[in-house]
Amino acid sequence: MSKSNVLVLLLLRGLLVGAAVLALFGTAQAQSRIGVTQATENKPMGKPPGGVDRVLRVGTDVQANEIISTSNDDRAHLVFLDGTTLTVGPNSQLTIDKFVYDPTTQKGELAVNASKGVFRLIGGRISKTAAITVTTPSSTMGIRGGIAVFGVQASATTSIFVYGNSMTVTANGVTQTITVPGLQVSTIFGGTPGTPTVVVQGNLSTALATLAGNAQAAAATLLAINTLVADNAGNAVTLQALIQAIINVNAPSTLTTTFNTQLNVITVVENPNQTQASPN
Repeated sequence: MSKSNVLVLLLLRGLLVGAAVLALFGTAQAQSRIGVTQATENKPMGKPPGGVDRVLRVGTDVQANEIISTSNDDRAHLVFLDGTTLTVGPNSQLTIDKFVYDPTTQKGELAVNASKGVFRLIGGRISKTAAITVTTPSSTMGIRGGIAVFGVQASATTSIFVYGNSMTVTANGVTQTITVPGLQVSTIFGGTPGTPTVVVQGNLSTALATLAGNAQAAAATLLAINTLVADNAGNAVTLQALIQAIINVNAPSTLTTTFNTQLNVITVVENPNQTQASPN
């Protein structure tokens, strides 16, 4: 074989290897993208695995094992590929421990570790068949097909069940299961979950105000939640009003029209967050 032919073969081999590496890299990048930042206030931060801290802007990808953190007056609204949404309040930190989702079967697994702060989770398609797991220093929550608000401190975790199939709170081998909206469970670090009690109005409104950054928005959301609880979670129109209030009053005003458009065409039973399984 001539030297020129050998050189051509070597170049072709190099190109093929390079293409394969690029394909693998592209696949890895696609697999690491598990969601998107849909709304923010000020400068919430994200730290991907092996990466450096970055400011989360609207449209910024969220990656598996990413650490999300906020300072005073920071907020982030994250949407995962299955439609689950997670609002991160000020002075909060969490790690996305695991996200697996098969859009064909609409089944998967989502687990986060919240170390401090105030959060709201609205379950998407994953939560229809499996509980979304939230681990805190004091307890582990499992949220099925619903909405939960939880406050996390080093000394205790307060878990509020807003709507859905169920919420479990487990610590030290003891589990409390809540199926009635408007109940909360408090867990002291090192102890077991307390008996479910009716949500204290002041506690919930404070949590919502922290998430919303606006007292009027928190009041509107609280009113919607109270209406839902009063109707015993049996009214689909009330549920839609609740979701509309939660999404619209807590989103930046520039995004309100977009959220309204999405909500008007969704089927609540399928997914209370958006019309598509994954953001574009």
